Amino acid sequence: MTESFSRRDFLRSGAVGFAGTVGAVACRASGGGTAPATTSQAPLGDLRSTPPRELQNLVGDARKRRILLRGGVVLTLDRNVGDFARADVLIDGKTISAIAPEIAPGDAEVIDCAGTIVMPGFITTHNHQYEAILRSLIPDGILAGAWPLETYGSVVQNIWTAGRIVTPGNPGTVVWDLGRVPYAPEDCYTAQLLSCLSQITEGVTCGTDTSQANHTPAHTDAMIKGMMDSGRRMVFDYSGGIDRSADGFPYEVPGAMNDMTKGIGRIAKTYFSSRDQLVTLGFGGGPGPAFAGASYTGWQLGRSFGALINNHNVGNAKLVIDAAADPRNGTDWSDVTFVHATRWQDNPYAQLSADSAGYPNPGRSRAWEIVRDRGAHVSIANLIEMQMRHGMPPLQEALNHGILPSLSPDVDTNMTTDPFSLMRGAYCLQRALANDLAFRESNPGNLPVPQLVTSRQVIEMATIAGAAANRLHDKVGTLTPGKEADIVVLDARSINTWPMNNVPGTIVTMMNPRHVRDVLIAGKVVYWKRTLVGWDVDRLLRQAEQARDRVLGRINGPAKVGALPTGNNSGSHPYRPNFLGDCCHKGTNTTAPEYALRP
Repeated sequence: MTESFSRRDFLRSGAVGFAGTVGAVACRASGGGTAPATTSQAPLGDLRSTPPRELQNLVGDARKRRILLRGGVVLTLDRNVGDFARADVLIDGKTISAIAPEIAPGDAEVIDCAGTIVMPGFITTHNHQYEAILRSLIPDGILAGAWPLETYGSVVQNIWTAGRIVTPGNPGTVVWDLGRVPYAPEDCYTAQLLSCLSQITEGVTCGTDTSQANHTPAHTDAMIKGMMDSGRRMVFDYSGGIDRSADGFPYEVPGAMNDMTKGIGRIAKTYFSSRDQLVTLGFGGGPGPAFAGASYTGWQLGRSFGALINNHNVGNAKLVIDAAADPRNGTDWSDVTFVHATRWQDNPYAQLSADSAGYPNPGRSRAWEIVRDRGAHVSIANLIEMQMRHGMPPLQEALNHGILPSLSPDVDTNMTTDPFSLMRGAYCLQRALANDLAFRESNPGNLPVPQLVTSRQVIEMATIAGAAANRLHDKVGTLTPGKEADIVVLDARSINTWPMNNVPGTIVTMMNPRHVRDVLIAGKVVYWKRTLVGWDVDRLLRQAEQARDRVLGRINGPAKVGALPTGNNSGSHPYRPNFLGDCCHKGTNTTAPEYALRP
């Protein structure tokens, strides 16, 4: 066995500096005493910085914190409250106290928001955050393909996550096996912290981490702690990692019903005893048996511990239909979110219009009808689905069935997490497909042109729909008095957005992350004048780079079986990311001719 890592060893090592509250959590998780923070690396405390004096009252004790956002355009997205060309937003502790054209500040700290748009924080519903240290590793790669094709499956899932390559079509024949997963728990922690903090700077106040790196209890604890330490609102979607128990590493996913000692039961007891916290519990288990021989489904297991359900589904309409036929899964699916939901049609069609009219076959889908009728949610990763060959993002299918989909970034390995890009991508894609039906040359079936989505509707996908899918709509998603104050302040008085003539259009068609000026989560200022509050960003970036290098070093180190074979695009052998060339071009399509292009 190359290296053993336990949850207790990780928490005691101080590898990422488990000081203060972190040490207390370590004590609870391991059942032991306070963990000594001895390490040769930068401790967590060194990643913190002292907020400037002007922010002391904006980040302090929530019971004493009162903030007035004054004079901005206020986009509440709550139809009962309305929107305002100019208004004030009063925050009392964690919650929004009042919204009105003018509010007397009293003892509140006043933040001048003239020339800005004040709106709910963006919410995404599916992101593999442990991959943040692999950013743009395979930007041109597609979803599937066996080594040496350098695709998401072969590079990210096999090499960087599993540490194992098998013979195509014969998974029992191992070509290369590291004997362990390349990530250590400290690498998962760093990736989570990096992902959460970077998305805060983009205005994403809440996300869902579909972890897929729960290789050992220590890995799971590290990822949860990274999220909690970041101060961002999150759903931790507990999902399977790589089972290396045969190599001597503990594995506990998924756990079992009524068992609080391992898996989902352990983490529910240790970390998720209350819904009144920023990080809440989700579960990636499916609607079939929770594990081999189980008499209950994965959904039943997750629900028994209060978890929402978040499931990938690419081209598998039958799974939805079978889940509906199993009475154990119930008929109320309002706690279920299906991610991707691509290629669910009953019969092949090339074009889709309103009311499921399609060409050459109707666009009817029993799976979509079930999702509609049972109140389930859908998360569309539109940029990744277009780029990685999941299938056409099913925006029109969702709209045809009366479902406002949420949006998700999916993987940093191939695409940005930027919510403005997600909104603009959804907006342009739906309109492009619908608009093309207006031309006779493009519409051989004479399909009607469906309604075009508006800028406001895609903003609602990135806020309201995200809150509903994350089962948080009672807390966030709109600016409503009584809800928690997850708020972004967007700088509209900018050289590239001013003068502003339409607020939703400015956000969707003009803005990008550099327009995010301030971010508040649960009434606390976490991003102020384009700077993260209380974090040494340079040190965090160095720690992220070190984590990436450690993982790559293990990949190229001694293997249990075989040697890492060279790929089609690797910068060198053993495998290296291709820094300056094509990451994944050769071999991704061996049948089509190369382009002969002229400028």
